[in-house]
Amino acid sequence: MDPTHNNTKHFNESHMTHTGKNICLWILALLLSCTANAQRIEQNLDFDWRFHLGDIAAGEAPTTDHSTWRQLDVPHDWSIEGEYDQNNPGKGWNAFLPGGIGWYRREIPWNDTWEGRNVAVNFDGIYMNSTVWINGHKLGYRPNGYLDVHYDLTPYLRPGMNILAVRVDNSLQPSARWYNGSGIYRHVRLIVTDPVRVAHNGTYVTTPDVTSEQATVAVEAEIVNPTGNRLPVTIESVVADSRGREVARSNRTLTLTDRGTTLAVDRLTVANPALWSPESPAVYYLTTRIVRDGKAIDDYVTRFGIRKAEFDPDRGFILNGVPTKFKGVCIHQNTGAVGSAMPDDLLYKRLVQLKEMGCNAIRTSHYAYAPEFYAMCDTMGFMVMNELFDGWFQWKGANKARYDYGYYFLDWWERDLADFIRRDRNHPSVMIWSMGNEVWGYERHQYLQWKINDTFHRLDPTRPTTQAWALDTYLDIAGFNANGESRGDLAAFRQKQPGKLAIGTEIPHTRSTRGVYRTLGSYNAWRNPERFSDKERERLFPIDSLTDTEVFTEFDPGYASSYDNQTRKISVREQWKQTRDNPFMIGEFRWTAFDYLGEAWGWPSRTNNYGIIDLAGFPKDNYYLYQSLWSDQPMVHLLPHWTWPGKEGVEIPVVVYTNGDEAELLIDGRSLGRRTMDPDTLQLVWRVPYQPGTLTAVAYKDGREIARKSCTTAEKPAAVRLTPDRTTLTANRSDVVCITADIVDSRGRLVPYASNAIRFEVSGPYKLLGVENGDILDMNPQKVLGRKAFMGKALLILQTTGESGVLQIKALSDGLRTGKTSVHVKPTKTTSI
Repeated sequence: MDPTHNNTKHFNESHMTHTGKNICLWILALLLSCTANAQRIEQNLDFDWRFHLGDIAAGEAPTTDHSTWRQLDVPHDWSIEGEYDQNNPGKGWNAFLPGGIGWYRREIPWNDTWEGRNVAVNFDGIYMNSTVWINGHKLGYRPNGYLDVHYDLTPYLRPGMNILAVRVDNSLQPSARWYNGSGIYRHVRLIVTDPVRVAHNGTYVTTPDVTSEQATVAVEAEIVNPTGNRLPVTIESVVADSRGREVARSNRTLTLTDRGTTLAVDRLTVANPALWSPESPAVYYLTTRIVRDGKAIDDYVTRFGIRKAEFDPDRGFILNGVPTKFKGVCIHQNTGAVGSAMPDDLLYKRLVQLKEMGCNAIRTSHYAYAPEFYAMCDTMGFMVMNELFDGWFQWKGANKARYDYGYYFLDWWERDLADFIRRDRNHPSVMIWSMGNEVWGYERHQYLQWKINDTFHRLDPTRPTTQAWALDTYLDIAGFNANGESRGDLAAFRQKQPGKLAIGTEIPHTRSTRGVYRTLGSYNAWRNPERFSDKERERLFPIDSLTDTEVFTEFDPGYASSYDNQTRKISVREQWKQTRDNPFMIGEFRWTAFDYLGEAWGWPSRTNNYGIIDLAGFPKDNYYLYQSLWSDQPMVHLLPHWTWPGKEGVEIPVVVYTNGDEAELLIDGRSLGRRTMDPDTLQLVWRVPYQPGTLTAVAYKDGREIARKSCTTAEKPAAVRLTPDRTTLTANRSDVVCITADIVDSRGRLVPYASNAIRFEVSGPYKLLGVENGDILDMNPQKVLGRKAFMGKALLILQTTGESGVLQIKALSDGLRTGKTSVHVKPTKTTSI
């Protein structure tokens, strides 16, 4: 089995590409082979935990009775199960949700096949301050809530029932500037191996020489030998492509040291390699096999890619000989109704959305992500800026994140950073390491910055480093956040440091709310425009005011405009021109792709609307703006919607985004003109007197129609329409279905202003993950079968149990026709202990 936990769950049959099917079949065959040979077995430990919210004396003791504790599966986040309350100590940084202390316990029955073997447990993420025991023996403590913790259980296991206990302490609040959730919120695995084995995260694979004809694959593998004797072994290195076809093999004999680990080094050659890129994410699998006395005793599989990445100060970023821009986004790991315990299916769904937008890069702001995230990026084609730290040893701002990782930094950063690099350095998706985010005062601590930078280069000399909001000293690529959002910022940098590349680590910062529009532009994302000095105002980029007076006065000021005209200093389009037109500016990562819980502006709000996709996963208009800038797939989008009762005769700015070179706007079939896209404005605008009807945008390229999109005025709400994103699931306690509830009129058209209350009824075997609508001001609980629609939409999220059957879902709303749908759940065999 793949020891880096290269999760294959995202290759679900219902949304699997042809390439994904081949990769899935290869990995499945590999897993079965490893299990059959009893070399390395990894067992799912996600199911059947017991949980107690609150502290408890002797929670680790085997004799403690946990029979009355709540039974649940992990990943689990107890904070999202709580109520939004302005008195919760995490305040808006934690989305006004609770923290606290919780205990988890799980029974692990002894297996006779473990005799003489090594047994370990791996938690992919526990937030935070976790302490783990087995049968009352303390295994360890780790404050970091994002890295995996790996413990050897072997000395403490016994025949009969074994008790694994975990205490999680997230009581000191706020523990971050964003919502993190609380608990065992990622996967857990039991790993059974021979005592002589490849170390945890013990391989390092690089490709130092790459051409289209051949590639050199350099391998380092750490072999653990706890026997106390020097042992002669053979190390086999076998490389297979994503279809399971062997493409290279090498055997080396060596004698393992009688204490500690031995480093096995090898080199192989792959002929005619398939090169990894976002457009063609080809992956390979290295099996490191330990053979002793003619018998294979361990197989350790490492996914890697073959690619050539060049970072040139004049030409920019060159991938496999092709000039490439990072068309990137920052994301947080939490999302709406599920908090931080994000199922693999939801993560995959998010990445599909980004891929369809034309995004090719993601920044892990500001911490290590789950292993399955990197597996998906490897196989779907996303370049990753991999970041472990926010600030370093000081929290961010007075009374913000007083108990964040900075509270523990000086004691833990060296161990955590080394583990982070060793865990992720084989991923072809990881292109750049980030040393931190907005580390205020780093210039006064250059020795620490040097030491962090040196650690990255010592453990992985193949990748450059950057640091968000840092332009000089010990880093390879300058990082621009808001310090790159004013006129002249990039030019001044280039003049001062002509030999250094730059990247937008977090830029631009624009806000928008789905379905909300304002025709007057505003620089009010972070602070009131009146607070800008005259000098600052002179350096601001222009923002669109599409009319002389505001057309849309009906929206709550807590919401933001869906035109590209509400920002801190720079719009989406102006920032993309900075990236597009400067070769030394190798890309940008906008803040953010998805609305995230936390960092809210105040009560009542759950977030600050920076995303281009809302908390329910519904795209906003800016999603389509990026699609027009980044995607090669023909598209056209128009905004706003065309249902504005009471505004008859009022001129409404209609904006069209397209990657065509021309577009035409029609109302009820009558042309309002055909216009050419200006590379300077990157949008087309018509001012149209409102009248009910149908608006249609038609996009052209080289004189030929490539796309069209229409928007028709809706009548009053008449029904709820349910649309599941999948109609077949498996009863594996993991599969997820997202069911969109639309408020529609009598003709089935979305009513874009509807806010009707919806009650869901579900029968059949299911687990409720939550209900969401994307409204940042809606502070109602998430784990209930009801919510009002926001701008005509809501989302129900269900997960399968271990039972098969049919889910029957109804959506009821007073005065509206009930929506109905069904989802089939087929049986499957689970593999948990």
